[in-house]
Amino acid sequence: MTFPVLGRRAAGGLALIAVLAGSACERPQSRPPTTGQAPGQWQPGGYPPPAPGPGPYQPAPPGPPGPAVPPGTPPASTAPPPPPPAPPPGGAPTAPVGSDPINNVDIGWLRQRAAQVMLELVAALPATQKQRVDGVPLFADPTVGEVNAFAACDDQGLPLMAVSDGLLDVVAHLAQFRATDELFGSRRADAYIELIATKQRPGQPIVRPAAGFVDPAQHVDGRKVARQNALFDEEVAFVIGHELAHHHLGHTGCAIGRGGSRGVHPSDLGRLLSRTAPIFNQPNEVGSDVAGTQNLLTAGSRRQGVKWTEGGGLLVLQFFSGLDRMSSTDILFGFERSHPPPALRLPIVQQTAGAWRLTGGAPFFPPF
Repeated sequence: MTFPVLGRRAAGGLALIAVLAGSACERPQSRPPTTGQAPGQWQPGGYPPPAPGPGPYQPAPPGPPGPAVPPGTPPASTAPPPPPPAPPPGGAPTAPVGSDPINNVDIGWLRQRAAQVMLELVAALPATQKQRVDGVPLFADPTVGEVNAFAACDDQGLPLMAVSDGLLDVVAHLAQFRATDELFGSRRADAYIELIATKQRPGQPIVRPAAGFVDPAQHVDGRKVARQNALFDEEVAFVIGHELAHHHLGHTGCAIGRGGSRGVHPSDLGRLLSRTAPIFNQPNEVGSDVAGTQNLLTAGSRRQGVKWTEGGGLLVLQFFSGLDRMSSTDILFGFERSHPPPALRLPIVQQTAGAWRLTGGAPFFPPF
């Protein structure tokens, strides 16, 4: 899958999701576009294009009676509980991992990994939905300080997807610190959320924790590194699954099986923003959360090795929920402007995951 870079966009930031959901919020102020960049080029001075990664993962091939219940006892819920987060392997610490792309926040690798996750999601869709989005490209936005993802249509009416480097930076750190917390009983993820909420400023590079934020030995522990890689995939699968659903559920109107965008010049993005619907569309957002969560669970269940759960998506929503509570800035990232409040989305994701397990993974696409 190609994963070209979108240069600096025009006014409105990455709120192109408004093509799908429509945001009644005021657009962020415009910043000067990057010039002299041909469509699909990597921004000069930025990260070099990552080496082609592997193709999509191949899907994996497919007691005694309890005590009597006294009359009048209310029936218990039949929905199986969500599985606990996969713990890091127990026992003695494994050999330290000297260099891990998530520990290093290697943006080139994170972009390529996001593209591979999207391939898995598309492959797991039912045939009709898969046909609508097969071949849709995923673009990168290197805009400094932008944290968002979106689905949209280009001037030719062809669909595209994009995710910002800032979002990949944030989810990489969240994966690191949640894995550390699970293994060592710390609260680094909460401390990271507080750091971003209190120190981050709009349009500035994503704040990084200072040296010593985590114990160096814990940081490279092999069990922790394995767990953070699984969490990163789950986080990205949740974000991309939601945006992909806007396309295959018909919210954008341009994903009709004709392939995807051939490329978008940064100077064109301002005009794309002018086409956005002015009204926030709650039903479409709910539908995309439901369909996206089902998609990531289905794709995750077919994987060899580590399966995906909704845990990474809940971690992403908890991050933005923390920003809502602690940040003194009204809107810190484009993600907050272009998506419903995380407090509304958390129970939708949890209930969708419970229903998916109760039905054995039977797909359900809301009529939105």
